[in-house]
Amino acid sequence: MTAKSSLRGILFALWLPMFCCSYAAGQSTGAATENEAWPEADFHVEFPSHLRLLTFAGVEQAVGYPFQQWYAAAALEYQFKPILRPHWINIDPDKEHYLLFGGGYEFLRTTHSGQVSHEDRITMDATPGFRPLSRLLLRDRNWVEFRWIDGGYSTTYRNMVSAEGDARVHGVRFSPYGTAEIFYDGQKHSWDQEWYTAGVLWPYKRIVMLDTYYRRERCPTCTPQNWNAGGLSLHFFFGNRE
Repeated sequence: MTAKSSLRGILFALWLPMFCCSYAAGQSTGAATENEAWPEADFHVEFPSHLRLLTFAGVEQAVGYPFQQWYAAAALEYQFKPILRPHWINIDPDKEHYLLFGGGYEFLRTTHSGQVSHEDRITMDATPGFRPLSRLLLRDRNWVEFRWIDGGYSTTYRNMVSAEGDARVHGVRFSPYGTAEIFYDGQKHSWDQEWYTAGVLWPYKRIVMLDTYYRRERCPTCTPQNWNAGGLSLHFFFGNRE
């Protein structure tokens, strides 16, 4: 396959989630929309035998709206079957495997219009992935949250499909990506949220990666119904290197 056809395939796979993001924004213009910033720090520790520890913390801070959410989490993940097809090695070892399975715990503290709530989550996830092209990674994350919000229990299922490409310009490597995620609320018995994300990953050696992105969130049953989020995540990688 030529470099030109490979690039076309990457651009097409990344274009679809971005188009959905723009379409969702256009469809909900008349609904209440707010803006927020979303900084986060992630720490990945790789152990022998394909086991990985992830811890992260961050904040969702609304701009000109009374909403703020702090969160912190830790999770263990097992990586099944490495991807052997020739490709540029990813700084994130999770993306070097066909299947991930794991679980963790997350705590959230939310302040919304002066009201404070606390949430505990137990999470489980399974993420298959493959490379149809050497510079294109496709994944499908399936995520279940067992949630206790101020003592009240509920369950949420989240499905996120993603496309990530690899590129290099003037010696600088980066990975544009797009995702589309839908949420099923067990308490409401409905698919009630949609998140569309477009971003770029900026790896540095095999130690640090910066993730810059824009996210459009849509939830017809929430207040507000829509969010425009600008995100910045800093990932640090430690541990075993094969």
